[in-house]
Amino acid sequence: MRRKLIVGNWKMNKSLREGRDDYLLLRSLFEESGLAQKLDMGVAAPALMLPELALRKGPLALYAQNCHWAKAGAFTGETPSGHLRELGLNGSLVAHSERRSMNGESNRTAGLRMQALVNSGLECVFCLGETLEERENGLLEKVLSEQWLQAIGVSDHPLLAETVLGADPLRPLLSIAYEPVWAIGTGKAATAAEAQAAHAFVRGLIAKTWGENVANKMRILYGGSVTTTNVKNFFAGNDVDGALVGGASLKPVDFLDLCKVGL
Repeated sequence: MRRKLIVGNWKMNKSLREGRDDYLLLRSLFEESGLAQKLDMGVAAPALMLPELALRKGPLALYAQNCHWAKAGAFTGETPSGHLRELGLNGSLVAHSERRSMNGESNRTAGLRMQALVNSGLECVFCLGETLEERENGLLEKVLSEQWLQAIGVSDHPLLAETVLGADPLRPLLSIAYEPVWAIGTGKAATAAEAQAAHAFVRGLIAKTWGENVANKMRILYGGSVTTTNVKNFFAGNDVDGALVGGASLKPVDFLDLCKVGL
């Protein structure tokens, strides 16, 4: 059985004070709920919140929203994985569709970021997904294959199966977040059947890369207009192992309710 992972992506929302207060409230609610026995839950917060939130982390995981592949160097405005590790973060998102569309993220650079995190012993939540035009033109499998295969093929030191699985068999260092671009922030989610089909295809890609053992242990999350209304339907899919949640994660009480409903 794969342990569920639900990550709230706060994107560029909340003041620093609001972020601190909401994180503390969510951590307290999570601890009191007993959900930590059943699933992994975390937040991907804006960069300037991370140092303070890291001091208050507890059982609620904490992720960055991006991470550079280099250990150091002339990369103005970037953050290396070493800084995330020093803060005690769990890891980082990589290649969210907004990073791809607005910041020039390519499959190659996404792969470099992914490899830097995992090789540093940090979790990577690697995002992939198709646009509406690509889906309507029957290109779903082609797009997902290219995003995955080009990302994992960028380094002279490729990720190894044992590296990806990490030290904890319930918490591999690499998770995939399938997020159909047309469903993000639009209120138009994929159907549960569409999500399951895409997740099954992605798990097949992982199996071709690292074998069935790794594929069966890696967590694949669904992202894109996840709400308390639809989350349980998504989680009914055999290959849906959690969610990457945007707007529905901004209010701590509502986010915790979503997690409860999902189980």
